[in-house]
Amino acid sequence: MIAEVQTGTNRTAKVSIKGVSKHFATGDGKASKRFFALKDVDLEVSDGEFVTLVGPSGCGKSTLLNIIAGFEKPDAGDVYFEGRPVVAAGPDRLVLFQDHGLFPWLNVQQNVEFGLRVLGLPKKERRERAMEYLKMVHLQKFRHSYPFQLSGGMKQRTAIARALAVHPHMLLMDEPFGALDPRTRDIMHMELQSLWMQTKKTIIFVTHSVEEAVRLADRVVIMASQPGRIRKILKVPLSHPRDFLDPSLAELRTTILAELEDELNKLVQREGDEDWHLDEKSISARARRAPEIDGGEGI
Repeated sequence: MIAEVQTGTNRTAKVSIKGVSKHFATGDGKASKRFFALKDVDLEVSDGEFVTLVGPSGCGKSTLLNIIAGFEKPDAGDVYFEGRPVVAAGPDRLVLFQDHGLFPWLNVQQNVEFGLRVLGLPKKERRERAMEYLKMVHLQKFRHSYPFQLSGGMKQRTAIARALAVHPHMLLMDEPFGALDPRTRDIMHMELQSLWMQTKKTIIFVTHSVEEAVRLADRVVIMASQPGRIRKILKVPLSHPRDFLDPSLAELRTTILAELEDELNKLVQREGDEDWHLDEKSISARARRAPEIDGGEGI
């Protein structure tokens, strides 16, 4: 039930990434070295596709997302969005971070309307559209509440409604549920799956959680580090709405964790003492067990 693929589906390409490299300087003066966050990355994401990027810290997941968003420029290579080169950030590619970014002095409805006000929409249209998306995320009755009165999941649902209200062509999500407790994260996975099915937005989603990646994605892009690059791309051949307890998801989870085992060994060698190492096959052995009750394996 697991298929390795290298490109997107037959749908129209929404994003094309060709030979992208990005480096950062570490140290200073004569000791300065080049650290390649990304090197020679090629990826195509189709219109309406849900793609997750998963890999250890330092593999360039967030850097790649920032380049697609237009926040950073690659040192080499090109990124095309809807056939046009990406040269700057734009409202057609909205980014959602772990920090929801709500304005504390505005209530839920006003936060959702904020981008619409910037776009110059009339008050009546702003209100109607805000209520449409608050209904979609089940927060209509909390429209007059302020962020400090909301749970973490409610804040992220408000942020998603705010993003969708301005009708972006794509959502770029950088570990948006990383700070949530396991049960709230489960709810958000179900909600995001439902929203994606309703809107068919193209989504690129960065995560450390293999469980999260296989629950949500059409394709899982497994990334490697030093230099940051795409190691493998796996297709999730299951339709939505997806049963998160489907044994096929556990099978795919095992495959990804086994693929990442040597990457995790690189991580502990880079970030610990010389005598720190993982027992051989310890990660893949854990992966063969049923998913943990707290929401599964993270890396």
